[in-house]
Amino acid sequence: MTDELEEVAVYVRRSTEDQDDEHQRDDIVEWLGRRDLTLGDVDLYAEQASGASEDRDQFLDLVENIEDGQYENVVVWEVSRIARKGLLAQRFFDAAEESGTVVHVTNGSVREIRPDGTGRLVADIIASVAAEERRTLIRRTRSGQRRARSEGKWLGQVPAGFERLDGYLKPNLNPDYDEGETGFFDIQDALDAIEDGESYSSAAERTPNVTRQTLSTIHQDEERLEWYADEGAEDDRVSTALAELS
Repeated sequence: MTDELEEVAVYVRRSTEDQDDEHQRDDIVEWLGRRDLTLGDVDLYAEQASGASEDRDQFLDLVENIEDGQYENVVVWEVSRIARKGLLAQRFFDAAEESGTVVHVTNGSVREIRPDGTGRLVADIIASVAAEERRTLIRRTRSGQRRARSEGKWLGQVPAGFERLDGYLKPNLNPDYDEGETGFFDIQDALDAIEDGESYSSAAERTPNVTRQTLSTIHQDEERLEWYADEGAEDDRVSTALAELS
């Protein structure tokens, strides 16, 4: 015996480009199959975005369409796929409740959130736990970043001509050009040529793995330009990295 569903939407979200959403789709396809439906029979809303982001086109479109009464049923893999931010989850559940939409969850401790409130409390708790997990992760990440910074480690994108070894910034004195690296002295020579009147484009053409934009950005940033000058740099992490050149 199968449940007959009408006006069905499916929402699938993956957090990062590297994350695979096939397990979500497979689980949802199996769930639909037990009700004689396929993905081709429903409206699919799928996107790559953080669950905490308010800038999710597919999610916002789905919520607006729920509010407009377009769907009697919405299927998701887990409650955490809806949102990892409390207000976003609440907006979704409120829209479904006010529009008479049943939210079906294919994987989790709550399988239906109905307009009469059935399952809503558990769903709210799950959403709150997901939001708290996100806040805890952010706090740990920031703490780790502060600790790494206090230890002199370099965070973020490595500047052109440098490399990161054991977390610390070092000038790249033996670049592997085949791997797309650029040497510290390559950048230094290019900047010297620019100071002597050579154009950014010309200097970039003869400097391995460097773009005109990179040289322009460095040259027009006084603080960054100091990193490649003999005077050193105000950033202690950079000046420490350059100490081996003295």
